[in-house]
Amino acid sequence: MGAHDKVKPPMIRDVTTPAYTDAAFIAEVHAWARETCERLGLEISGPIEQPHIRPWSTVFRVPTASGAVYLKVCGPSQAHEPRLTKLLQREFPTLVPEVLALHPTHDWMVVAEGGKKLREVFSPEQMLDEWARILPRYAELQLALAPHVDEMLGLGAPDQRLSRLALDLAAVIDDERVLRFDEPDGLTRDDLPRLRALLPRISAEIETLAALGLPDSVQHDDLHDGNVLVGGDRRVIFDWGDANVSHPFLTLTIVLRVAAFRVSRPESAPEIRRLRDAYLEPFGRLAPPALLRDAADRGVRLGTLSRALTWYVVVTRIESALSAEPYAVSGSLQRVLEAFV
Repeated sequence: MGAHDKVKPPMIRDVTTPAYTDAAFIAEVHAWARETCERLGLEISGPIEQPHIRPWSTVFRVPTASGAVYLKVCGPSQAHEPRLTKLLQREFPTLVPEVLALHPTHDWMVVAEGGKKLREVFSPEQMLDEWARILPRYAELQLALAPHVDEMLGLGAPDQRLSRLALDLAAVIDDERVLRFDEPDGLTRDDLPRLRALLPRISAEIETLAALGLPDSVQHDDLHDGNVLVGGDRRVIFDWGDANVSHPFLTLTIVLRVAAFRVSRPESAPEIRRLRDAYLEPFGRLAPPALLRDAADRGVRLGTLSRALTWYVVVTRIESALSAEPYAVSGSLQRVLEAFV
């Protein structure tokens, strides 16, 4: 382990809440929204609203005569999202939001209206069929972005490639600030040696998955029915703030878990396995189906590490995030234990 691997992200001054509700901040956002809409030829038709405020980001809705646009302000842990989304739009425009503007100096963007959330349009059972159509397209997006790994990292997308996962997890479980020992939803003192004992098995799992040789790519890391928009026949995957560069199959952890939860079935149910297999279809030109299925199941387990690492960056980069989500990291680590024991 090199010196760089031992460094944990420091706590920094909280630059979001309450700044996101500060009058001067809101005035600055409104001014850029109006300037941007004027430049785009969009006539603002009503008051600008702020429907979403979290420690790591906030969103403003700007109504215009041509439909609403959304201005997203990203905090330090998600600063890569605007420019990453623009890159995704450039390479795979049919599945990502239309980025109308990027702020020249801030991590802000304006995107076009994409529709309603998937879960607001379809019943849980209907969403299974929707996922069976969306996931192969998402896999194609990942394959299309694989040649752009260096560009994505250059934009600040977190590096969660397989070679880093075990080392970075070890750093997380050494940081007692986020473990919440013996609190209602925290870890117990007995969980810590159990997690450390898993590291050799996790490393072996990583080596096996890496041996298949599939390319690294963008990994959304929070792909569920609240992050897909439905607008007529168009489906848009948005909210790429948790996205990182990693093995593509780690993306299955969240999407399969949430899909299974919605229909009250285990992830091993045929209906959920069908979604996994639909996602794998585009990768069929790179490896045989049996190997892909085995690799996908490993990816689901290893994706629990990715969620823990993502939350760790959030709560150690933004002070109020730890107060807002005190058990995010400990809960993710509990899922690691469940996945590997």
